[in-house]
Amino acid sequence: MRISLINPNLVAEDAIGQCLLNQARFLQRRGDEVRVFTVYPPEHMSEAITAATRVITLADLIERRDSHFASSDVYVYHYPVWYPLLESIRGIDRGVVIFYYHNVTPPELWGSEFERESLQRSVDSVGSVIHYADLVVTDSAFNADQLAENYGCERDRIRVLPLAVPTDQFKPGPPDLNLVRQYGLEGRRVILFVGRMAGNKRIDLLVEALALVRQEVPQATLLLVGDERSNPAIVEAVSYARQRAAALGVDDVIFTGRVASVADHFRLAHVYATASVHEGFGVPLIEAMASGVPVVASRATAHPEVLGDAGLLAEPNNAADMARHIVSVLTDDALCGDLVRRGLARAAEFSLERYEAGWADVMAEAASWLPNQPYPRPRSALVRSGEKPAESGSRPAARLTPLELLRSETDQLEMAA
Repeated sequence: MRISLINPNLVAEDAIGQCLLNQARFLQRRGDEVRVFTVYPPEHMSEAITAATRVITLADLIERRDSHFASSDVYVYHYPVWYPLLESIRGIDRGVVIFYYHNVTPPELWGSEFERESLQRSVDSVGSVIHYADLVVTDSAFNADQLAENYGCERDRIRVLPLAVPTDQFKPGPPDLNLVRQYGLEGRRVILFVGRMAGNKRIDLLVEALALVRQEVPQATLLLVGDERSNPAIVEAVSYARQRAAALGVDDVIFTGRVASVADHFRLAHVYATASVHEGFGVPLIEAMASGVPVVASRATAHPEVLGDAGLLAEPNNAADMARHIVSVLTDDALCGDLVRRGLARAAEFSLERYEAGWADVMAEAASWLPNQPYPRPRSALVRSGEKPAESGSRPAARLTPLELLRSETDQLEMAA
């Protein structure tokens, strides 16, 4: 089959970038013609994937200037946020369209005015584009519920496919002594967090929890790994966390920024903790479990689903409860060992092999429509437009023509200016 994958970017270290990479590699191995269309150039990708990637504009897509896109059998639109290329979904008049939803942080949980308007647009736009898809794929049951309840997507169109973690990279092992010396962790009990330091991650609450933990475990140190300066919203969240640390007299908070090897940093940890109040999935939870690190997470959104019975859940926005669970892990060897065993077993359920098997099922379902019904029509789009279903084997023309889409894009750019 000829397949087009669409996303704003393609970054190897990013969870969604890794998802696209897994899809593209799998499809290439089985002989499909694959091309990835992005707004920005790929970062840190292999030569094969980079060669299959095209940086392109919305106008190029809707005017069919790329022959691969114009003649694809399957179109996979990833949705981490709204981005211009997404609007081309309205003009697809052939093949099977898959909408791959990764969830969007609600603006009210972002913790900053920066990008708030963009996030609101991303939340609002899901409902206007999801009905152009024939099949919807998402990372968690939490996301599936949100799509059904908030956007009216029929549940029988949704397929839940959890993300994969490369367990050959994330595995138990001794700490890197160079990193131990670099961060001054000799004799310390390390509480680790990995991720972007956005407001919804509540790293300030982890700082507050650390102050409580140190009353019983004086050697406790908080190690925060991830982006701390890529945009003003993240800078604000980091600044506030530093202010809380200073106010509480907690000096054992270490911000590493981006690191070359996240896997090596997991092996520094005695416990992984996240106070995030919104996650559509939660890849670091699995990375921690695969690394043999016990997990304490807030009882919020997709966390309980991802952890299963392999971690401890704290009440959201409750530093005392978070601290209580962290202390339990750091002081109870039997509990710690049990969580490690459960975590390793749980992490194995998110292997690349299982992801590829699930992705193969999605592709097989899409392919099954092609011989007898080349252009399946999104049912909910028919309902919303008042159209009657077309005869088998045809899809009514897209409701927006390429020219209308171009005008829409121009209007959006003018308003943004």
